[in-house]
Amino acid sequence: MVGSVVNDSGVLLQVIGKVKPPAEEIEPAEIAGTRSAQLGRENGRKKEILLGRNLHSSSFGITEPEADEELTSDREAYMASVLAKYRRNLVERTKHHLGYPYNLDFEYGALSQLQPFSINNLGDPFIESNYGVHSRQFEVGVLDWFARLWELEKNEYWGYITSCGTEGNLDGILIGREIFPDGVLYASRESHYSVFKAARMYRMDCVKVETLISGEIDCSGFQVKLLENKERPAIVNVNIGTTVKGAVDDLDLVIKLLEESGFENRFYIHCDGALFGLMMPFVKRAPKVTDLLFRSLPTLFCSRCKKTNHISINV
Repeated sequence: MVGSVVNDSGVLLQVIGKVKPPAEEIEPAEIAGTRSAQLGRENGRKKEILLGRNLHSSSFGITEPEADEELTSDREAYMASVLAKYRRNLVERTKHHLGYPYNLDFEYGALSQLQPFSINNLGDPFIESNYGVHSRQFEVGVLDWFARLWELEKNEYWGYITSCGTEGNLDGILIGREIFPDGVLYASRESHYSVFKAARMYRMDCVKVETLISGEIDCSGFQVKLLENKERPAIVNVNIGTTVKGAVDDLDLVIKLLEESGFENRFYIHCDGALFGLMMPFVKRAPKVTDLLFRSLPTLFCSRCKKTNHISINV
């Protein structure tokens, strides 16, 4: 049996039935791909979905509070020691934190007074909610700041603050699929994994395009792939900074090839600006984000993360 369950706290469990535990401790990488569920058919063949396995041996057990106050105080003291140990671990790990361009200069002291409240910005930030405990005024203020940075007027965009860069990619590609339900998704092999995750979630045909040594999309190979699917609209993921090499795809050339290949008015471009989308306005001789937004695009979506929270702008 395969299934899943989720609660309002965002906890998702995948139900995979009883699994015989390994005979000895092994690394997860050693069993990658050893179990799968055959679900549905794809191109006339059974489609296999790889499933995970819970191999954690160092997780903490969660127990209900004790009725005995003495036992409860002992447990609280134990939890305080667990958290203190965990904090020391975070401090040590952060000293050697390399490879991810995150802003580690956090100072949330001024916001601690807001933690007792259940703040929820559910829904469209530009539409008043019937849930009164929200921070929409701050969310829209942040969006307006990015709009000014990218030289957009208030009536020229819509957006919201996402929970992560993956959500920005999922939402941006979903918009493309809604505009072109039969479109083919094109993305370079060095695009973020969430782009290909979106293709699986939305059951889109996805074409992976090879890259140059720099990590940017190989536009000659891209055109070949386009011509193989000329009868169907194109949904293209364009990177403004790839995850590993920081490569910036040539948007001008991508648009030129789309138009030359007969896709005029039949393409949608999603720009994943998670790495450099915020930096570009401050870099000399870098392409202006405004120039990227107002090419001959039916719609363009940018996701922002890393240096601030995650911003999604739909122009």
